[in-house]
Amino acid sequence: MDPLGKPGSLTEWERYMFDVSGFLVIPDALSQEEVSEFLEAAKRLHAAYPAGQWRQIGAAYEQEAAIANLIDHPSVLQKVRALLGDYFILQSSWCTRSPSGFGGQNWHQDGSGLYEFRKLATPTPLVQLRVGYFLTDQSEPGMGNMIMIPGSHNAALPKPKGPVDEDIPIAHTICGKPGTALLFHQGVWHCGTKNTKEFDRYIQHMVYAPPWLVPSDRKGNDPKFLAGTTPLRRALLGEWDRPEAPFGGGYPPPPFEG
Repeated sequence: MDPLGKPGSLTEWERYMFDVSGFLVIPDALSQEEVSEFLEAAKRLHAAYPAGQWRQIGAAYEQEAAIANLIDHPSVLQKVRALLGDYFILQSSWCTRSPSGFGGQNWHQDGSGLYEFRKLATPTPLVQLRVGYFLTDQSEPGMGNMIMIPGSHNAALPKPKGPVDEDIPIAHTICGKPGTALLFHQGVWHCGTKNTKEFDRYIQHMVYAPPWLVPSDRKGNDPKFLAGTTPLRRALLGEWDRPEAPFGGGYPPPPFEG
């Protein structure tokens, strides 16, 4: 059973399911018109690189205007705000292609490879809140699906070593149609699985975090992009007027509506 959510604000049941499982599956987070627009943008981005290779492209919104709409997409933004509070940034974003024939990834938690977030405390704190928008069909296994170990973000023990193909009774394959969003805690053990289909799998990931976490997909924001975007998106990219003592108080909240 998936912990299913709906687009929009975070309900109390959704908050509870996220706390227990570490993730929510949100069908119809994107309209089919949006899916088509974002998928074409993703294909254009990846066309510049060799086919048949797994690849992720950061800050895709600076190159493709359509993808910028995911920075503050209303289907998920209120859930992010409910879980992180008003002061957060888009810490990174990754337009990911899992090509036909891809053999899958290894189990991992997301975050810094130099200092793993699970070292901060037990249970692992929520440092990155990740949203993966499905741009291609993942309605059945074998489509490059994400596989998760529900509740593993709360585990005091590290996951035992072993291959992805190992039989883990509590592992759960996430299935969804194009337009589904997967919202998850970076501490959940997960991986991308094999893509046995004849088409490439595309996901656009948007990663939100506290404002003190260094962005990982960019060294700085593109001034040209900032000049043409909205005040809210500039704030979510970390373009705040800093007071004398950073994070010591005095920041105006991002201009959310409502």
